[in-house]
This record gives sequence, structure tokens and C-alpha cells, in this order.
Amino acid sequence: MRSKLNVTTLEDSCHRIARELSCPPFVAAILEMQGRVSLHDIDKARAWLSPSLDFFAASCFLGEGARAVAERWQRLSSLGNVVVYGDYDVDGVSSTTLAMELCKERAAGVRYYIPHRHMEGYGLHRQVVQQLLVAGCDTLIIVDCGTKDGDILKEAQQTGMNVFVFDHHLPEKGELPASFIVNPQIDGDKEGKLLCATAVLWLWAYQFKIMPMEWLAEHLDLVALATIADCMTLGSLNRALVKEGLERIRYTARPGLELLIKRLGLFHRFVNEEQLAMKVIPCLNAAGRLAFADLAVKVLTGEEPVENHVEELISLNRKRQNLSTRITKEAVKVVEERSKHVLFEESWPVGVLSGVASRLCSEKNAPVVLAAPVQDWIRGTLRMPEGGNAVQVLDHLSDQLEAWGGHKQAAGFSVSKDNWEKLRGDLEHILASVEYEDPEISALALHPSQITLQDWKSALDLGPFGMGNPCPLLYCESYGNEQFLPLGKTGLHLKIQLGSEYLVAFNSVEILKTLSSSHITGWVYHPRVDFWRGQPRLQFMLDYIVLDS
Repeated sequence: MRSKLNVTTLEDSCHRIARELSCPPFVAAILEMQGRVSLHDIDKARAWLSPSLDFFAASCFLGEGARAVAERWQRLSSLGNVVVYGDYDVDGVSSTTLAMELCKERAAGVRYYIPHRHMEGYGLHRQVVQQLLVAGCDTLIIVDCGTKDGDILKEAQQTGMNVFVFDHHLPEKGELPASFIVNPQIDGDKEGKLLCATAVLWLWAYQFKIMPMEWLAEHLDLVALATIADCMTLGSLNRALVKEGLERIRYTARPGLELLIKRLGLFHRFVNEEQLAMKVIPCLNAAGRLAFADLAVKVLTGEEPVENHVEELISLNRKRQNLSTRITKEAVKVVEERSKHVLFEESWPVGVLSGVASRLCSEKNAPVVLAAPVQDWIRGTLRMPEGGNAVQVLDHLSDQLEAWGGHKQAAGFSVSKDNWEKLRGDLEHILASVEYEDPEISALALHPSQITLQDWKSALDLGPFGMGNPCPLLYCESYGNEQFLPLGKTGLHLKIQLGSEYLVAFNSVEILKTLSSSHITGWVYHPRVDFWRGQPRLQFMLDYIVLDS
């Protein structure tokens, strides 16, 4: 991937800012590089270093529907028999778990329903709602979907069922907010539009005092998981939510989640957003991708026997990893040989396609569609680089689709087999014509030997890191005398020796074989805290190899 690299250095202003903020110059330099501080606006940086969840949560506007929904909720003396209808990804199972636990004290009984990814697909299904009516459901709570299903829900409401929707997916053009929907995408403010479904539900309960503050604080773990999983932009509110939620996961984790973290070989008390994104969340997602998402709900709720549920989840995740590796190799071959954006294969399992598409989109900085058949349908997933809009693309082709939904960077769709070839051609034409500028990468010029463990621990106050608040990157020049040493038993990884320190370079052996050392001008990397025999140590992870022009 071609990128523009902007390298900054420690300037005198960093030392003056560091004195004002009582932080290391290293941290001040990162703030300055990210545009979060200047000598004329120190308070802005103070707020970023210590985000106030109470302030940002109270000031966020979820939309006009939020108050009406709260008033309807509070008028009910009992919720009766409750069914929570969710979705099969981590935001879906987290919001399902949160909604179930929110209802327990006011309901005669609480159940949940999550559609099967392959057999039913995304969204609300009329036949399921009809079956719930027959089964005696008094209150239907829909999370992480439902915004586009107003007609189905109005029919249910007319039968006397209580209906509540907490969603964050984009509405149809010109769609008016229904009185039972809380969705900031309809008419919320800027921060509200950045929330995942779990955060929408939590914030609604917070703002309208649906539950005590202590209870709400205990459930921020679910908000953190879902926000990271859905790659939501970490603005002021989301960052504060994830920061507090991470603390809950570290110190008062749910039994099932704590056991899963330990079984994945992570230190429970020091788990961070990167480890959640790379290890824990894919494992939770594996349930909905290869089997039933109910398994992830059982782990999050701690349903017994929780040990068995965790082991089953880990087994499914291993299967997902093997499938993803195979499909990635097949997809990369097609992309390189035919320069295609829309890839289809009869044998691909639909459940793992979104992860593969995300990886290809990131590596190629280009839009990618992966699709496969499920019964009489073709189901696909579209991933767009930053600056693209997947929802806009699918909206343009909506007359050919049976169902679709998602976000700007990620969306899914279903199409009949009869319409697939036409849709495939139209998608290829649209995606081939999309142009993107090479992404810009900013890095601070510092050799690994100049960074201490305490420096990096201080820099972690700028986190959590993710979309909209990327992990700070560092740059060091290459002098052509680096040593490449094998790392691990697979023959895929290397240690790049830079004097007394080294960079960990995963999956880099084949890449470096194709490069001449005379063309390598530098290395872009980031630090991370690792633990060896229970003691913290600093590691340096290679992100990019910098080549001459």
C-alpha cells in the first residue's frame, strides 16, 4: 500500500507543553503531532488526557425519540413477558445482553432471539414477530437493527405489544422517526451518530435514569466491547465510554468474559483494546459466524456451564481462523490476477467473509466485496477504505437487493440468485471507478532506545486507541546494517535488530525477501507493553517499511 509519511520531531514547544501538562515531552510531542494541543490551547489537551464521562454522556443528544421512548417505558408498571431481538455480531450480542439485564427487575420473564446469519440474515423478520405474538410476548425490544422495519413494528404495536428499538444503523432516505425508536442516526448530534447500538441503549438508560448509576457503571464492559468491535470512531464520548469500560473488564469482569480472556492467554488485569480487538472479539464473533450467536450471549451472561461454553467458543474460533486463512489466500490470488473488487465463490462459508474482506480492504486500500450462496440467495459483505461510503453504494443499487444495511465502512446485503450477475457487474463498475488518495501516516522520529517503559505508560493516557484516535506511530531511520533474526517456529516472523533494541515483525519474511536493503530508508513502529514471567516489558512492533521513491 502506498502512503504519505509525515515525520515530526521533538521540538522546543513540546518541552514547554510538557511542563504545562506535567507530562513527559514524549507525550506532549504525540499530542502536538495529533493536533490535540498547542501552546495557545492547553486546556484542550487536559480534557483529552482526562475525559469526563459524566460531562460527555449528559451533553450527548440521542434524538427526539429518546425522551418519548423513556416516558413510555416509565409509564409501564410491568414489562410482562419480554423478548429481546438482537443481531449476531459482538455489538448485537452485547446489546442483547445489556437489554436482557436491564429488563430483569421489571419483567415476568426475559428471553432473546438472534436470527441465524446464514439461514435468515440481518434484520427483523415478520414471521418471527408473528410467532412471538402468538407465544404471548408482551414487550419486544429490538437492538442493533429495526430502524428500517417500521411497518412490521407498527403492526406489532397495534396488537398491543410494547415495542422499543435501540439502533445505530442508517435509516432509509426521508424516513421519519417512529415513536418507539431511539437511533441518533435519525436526528441525533455528532457524538450520538458515532455510537454503536450497545452504547445507544446504555446512554439512553443513563440520561433518563432508567437504572441506578452503580448498575450502569458495572455494565460499561459491554459498551467497551461493542464499541471496539464495531470500530466506532473514538471521539470524546466513545473514548470515555471505552476507557471506563476497560477498567470494568480488568477489575470486575463477568465470569464468562474473564474465563475467555484467560483461556486466550491474556493477563486479565492488563487487557487492552488491541487485545480485545485482535483476540477476544473475533472469538465472540465466531459463534454467530459459524453457528448460533446464542453461544456468545451465554458466555457474556455467564450461563452455566460457563466453562463448556467458553471451550466451545474457542473451538469455533480455531475453525474460523483456518477458514479465514484459506479464503484469504484464494481471494488475494483473484485480486492480484484479475484486479477484481467483487469476489464470489460457491464454496465459501458466508460467516467468515466479513473478516477476510476487512483484511483485504485494509491491505489494498481498496473496496472489496466477498459473496457466497446461502440456499436461494447470495449474501455478500462490502468493505470500503476510509473516506468511502458502503451504505451509499448499496443504496444506489437497492432496487436489486432483497435486504441490506450497515455503516460507511462496512455493509452487508442479500440478493436473489437471478439478480446476482447483474448486481455483480454493477458493483464492479461502481467500485472500480472510486478513487482514493494515498492515506497519510504521521510518525514521531524516535529510536526505540530513546523510549522508556514509563514514557509509554504515560502515553497510554492518550488511549484507548482505535478509529479516530490511532495508536501513535514512531519512526527510526534505517542505516542498512540491521540484522534480521528468526522469531518463532513458523518461519514467518522476524526480529529486526536495531542496536540494543529490536522490532517485532510479524508475517514479514516473504515481504523482506522481495526488498533490497538499499531501498529501505526507515521503519515505522509502535510500542506495546508485554509481560514476561509476570513482569511488564516494552516491545516494539513493526507497522510499515519505508522505501525510497
